[in-house]
Amino acid sequence: MKTIAALQDLQPADPALWGRKAATLARLAKKGKFTIPAGVVLSADGADFTEEELDLADRSVREVLGDVDLAVRSSSSDEDTDEESFAGKFTTVLGVRGRMALAAAIRDVLDSADGSAMGVLIQELVHADAAGVAFSANPVSGARDEAIVNALPGLGDRLVSGELTPESWTVHADGSAFTDEAADAISQDDARRIAQLARDVEAAEGAPQDIEWALAGDRLYLLQARPITTLVEPVPVPVIVPHGYWERESTHAPAPLTPMTASVLDVQPGMTHMAKRFGLIAQFSVREIGGWTYIGMLPLGMEPKSDKAPPLPGWALGLMLRLIPEGRRRIRSARQQREDDLTARVVDEWNNRHVHRLRARIESLRDTDLGALTDGELASHLAATREFLVETIPLHFLTSMPQFLETTRLELFCEEHLGWNYPQVLNLLAGTSEMSSEPARELRRIADRGLDPAAKLGALEEYRRVYGARALSTELAEPTFGESPGLIAAQLDAMADSGRGDPSKEHQRLREETAARARDQLKGADLETFDTLLERALRAYPLREHNVFYTVDSQLALVRYAVLEAGRRMKRAGAITAVDDAFYCTLDEVTEWLNGTCGDMHKTVLRRRGERAWILTHPGPPSYGPPPPPPPSTRWLPPEVRDLTRIMMRAGQRLVAPEGSSQNQTADNGHLTGTPASAGTYTGPARIVANEREFSRIQPGDVLVCPTTRSSWSTVFALVGAVITDAGGALSHPAIIAREQRIPAVVATGNATRIIDDGTIVTVNGLTGDITLHD
Repeated sequence: MKTIAALQDLQPADPALWGRKAATLARLAKKGKFTIPAGVVLSADGADFTEEELDLADRSVREVLGDVDLAVRSSSSDEDTDEESFAGKFTTVLGVRGRMALAAAIRDVLDSADGSAMGVLIQELVHADAAGVAFSANPVSGARDEAIVNALPGLGDRLVSGELTPESWTVHADGSAFTDEAADAISQDDARRIAQLARDVEAAEGAPQDIEWALAGDRLYLLQARPITTLVEPVPVPVIVPHGYWERESTHAPAPLTPMTASVLDVQPGMTHMAKRFGLIAQFSVREIGGWTYIGMLPLGMEPKSDKAPPLPGWALGLMLRLIPEGRRRIRSARQQREDDLTARVVDEWNNRHVHRLRARIESLRDTDLGALTDGELASHLAATREFLVETIPLHFLTSMPQFLETTRLELFCEEHLGWNYPQVLNLLAGTSEMSSEPARELRRIADRGLDPAAKLGALEEYRRVYGARALSTELAEPTFGESPGLIAAQLDAMADSGRGDPSKEHQRLREETAARARDQLKGADLETFDTLLERALRAYPLREHNVFYTVDSQLALVRYAVLEAGRRMKRAGAITAVDDAFYCTLDEVTEWLNGTCGDMHKTVLRRRGERAWILTHPGPPSYGPPPPPPPSTRWLPPEVRDLTRIMMRAGQRLVAPEGSSQNQTADNGHLTGTPASAGTYTGPARIVANEREFSRIQPGDVLVCPTTRSSWSTVFALVGAVITDAGGALSHPAIIAREQRIPAVVATGNATRIIDDGTIVTVNGLTGDITLHD
């Protein structure tokens, strides 16, 4: 016969008798520190449940709890152990009331045990305003100073079962808390209270805890506590440094890549293809060193034999280039690209062929119903998305070159014949990188239409379908723009209130006035050359931002969606613990699982999560190896190579501004400097945003202060008053987007994110590159 007792009276609180869930809550309840709903427990002794026991249970519930709505949960001696939590495995029934409903709920819980011994925990149902789970330590990174709080409005059962994606908060030991979603379920103060509850339970239990909680009014309830079974221990990885000079590639890979991303995304072939087609004598190479991404420039056709590159006279460079086979091939390519006008061909092919072809392919893959595919069909779809990315990465690099070349040719001409600085030259191109601002522009059109709630919801859904399949990061494990509907809705509301208009007319006026000033100063052949260079630059300038959407961001999103669907299937089958464990598998491993040739992945995932935890706590230095000597003179190079090298050296400065991006400033005098990137002056509160997960912290009118940005951040720029970045030059993504939005920007400050405190009032002068910090 089953034993029945009140939760607070379990003596002893033996998991073998009462089940681990009830025993843990009883033990915590006796400490008097936690608010735990009152309950009744049916023992887990394996005895059959009889009608007599049902009557006794019903009477006990009424005596202890009264006539209230109930939550009926499992309490097995096998669940919530140090090795495995069994979260969501057994049945939970909520909203139970009355003897017959109670009997049915108890039998449902017992049936979910498949004959194993199972206790039953019956508690008063908390009618929650919000509920969810929390971890006293970060279960992904293993960081013990980070608590993770996941929340949903109302009851939390759909979160535990995996039906809905929660609002996720990270709460540090110092009390700082942030979320990457719109804060709809709980406030920042709520997140801090819940994190403290998880830490208090950890202190009571002596080990990191995974808790379930509910918030009703001001009362915070503890519903369940169990050890974190997925907490990783750091696993060291080898740090093998190749010869040569290597700099951290923090612009596109600010964090270590997950195994899935590393197995899918390979930019090296695209970079090499671009260099060979245009005849560049620089050979860029990307390497992973200690889990972090580094980039270096290697000698043509060879690996460096030592860390220190000897100074090379200009004549020796010219001679070497003519002697080695790869050098001769690059000379021929440089000559051929000039004779064929390769930049114009690339522009024409993109506008007339590639963009339409890619758009159709993206739409076809995007609209595939992944849930309706068999495992084998999903494996084929995943392979197709990856092949699509492999196809388009070289096109991305090739199509970016016309912007670098044609804008720099225009800059060099204006510098020589007009005495203009770079910001003046960029006024000639203002507003022509339309893809940089198109997502924000479309969102603003929705905001300006004054739609009723139903029509607004429909418009947002269509917007999310078209623009949502866009990666915000090159890391596949990070959510896409479309997976953050709360963020999109919040940006829409902010746009409706901001009053900022469409800058296109002002852009056109600025272009026309700047071109007119140039033409007033030029005559004859110089005027004809200016008009030709301006026409070519106007056609080429939009391509870099335009092609990112169609050659990189959309493809990454499509791969991510397929991996997520595979992850859901692997989790249901018990091959992994959480859906995002799929990102700690490689593409081949997931494909093999879908094809039935790979089984349990728990040990592999746990090891790789441990490796990532170690990598995150051992960030590599900014560079490895001694810096190379200054580049030699180009006077002995063949004319076509010399011209191209001169242009690319200037374009590289405009793209990354290496000196400014690597500087370390102090703000002792309340002043910082950087590279001016978008004209104008603005004063407002600084908002430090490290990555895409912190977008929800941005308020209209903030000054965005960040390491750098990608083109997919464009909608955020529609909300802020100015932009400051650590890295990047006047041709970097943040600079281009800021000019399209007509907001001041200063880039290449080196370390503004580490100097400026969040909330500090700052003045940004995007014409001079000056930043003033106000007390």
